[in-house]
Amino acid sequence: MSKTILTIQDISCYGNCSTTVALPILARFGIETAILPSALLSTHTQGFKDWTFLDLTDEMPKIIDHWWHEGIQFDAIYTGYIGNPKQFKIILDAKDKLLKEDGLFIVDPAMADHGKLYPGFDEFTIIGMRDFISVADYILPNITEACFLTGNHYEEIQDDDYINKLLQDLYQLGAKNIILTSAQDDFDSIGVISYDGLTKTTIMKEKIEKNYHGTGDIFSSLVVAGILNGKDIKDNLNFATDFIMNSIDITLDDPYHEYAPKYEQILKRNL
Repeated sequence: MSKTILTIQDISCYGNCSTTVALPILARFGIETAILPSALLSTHTQGFKDWTFLDLTDEMPKIIDHWWHEGIQFDAIYTGYIGNPKQFKIILDAKDKLLKEDGLFIVDPAMADHGKLYPGFDEFTIIGMRDFISVADYILPNITEACFLTGNHYEEIQDDDYINKLLQDLYQLGAKNIILTSAQDDFDSIGVISYDGLTKTTIMKEKIEKNYHGTGDIFSSLVVAGILNGKDIKDNLNFATDFIMNSIDITLDDPYHEYAPKYEQILKRNL
């Protein structure tokens, strides 16, 4: 029987991120996907000016209650960009009502990158997200988000001691499994590290000197698909990391595609 998942994050109408990448990726790997939009944006908030934002906080409880009365339940709930701190309580209510007893609650705390919070986010977002991840089965923060969540100082290049402290501090917040992204070392490598309280798995690749918005959303969706399909963690992270690197590589020579990597081309190769 195929798995079902509810993804809760924004819809950015243009820009290849959030729901617009989660839905096709999860579906590609055989997972029936429902969406609960947290906000509607004209574009993502990085690299575009004067973007529009429609807060959907008031609509979310109505949708959740409708599904609850219909008896709809999911094998997993996967959250991304949460545009209003009031939504944390609403999503936890959705977890209680809509997640199967043995279901997985997976949180990508999408709120910051490169040492800074995304526009519109503040201390209330950090506090809410800190409580939010305490009940998660998996969290997928990048280095910046991990620092905001744990109160550690942001370092662009990290050594083993720094990474180990971040992992331990995140684990102490309550998350059962941590997948830490955007780790960088002194050898021009970038990668991802998983930790479950006992085992640490590290995947590092040669860094490409180009950043694209939306890579974190693509990576998280790939990893979530792998988790639901029972993929070994090392194989899962290797596949997702290679997918991202290949997506960036084929986008580098296109000056008109600066807003996101061409992930569709790599997804097509994996059909």
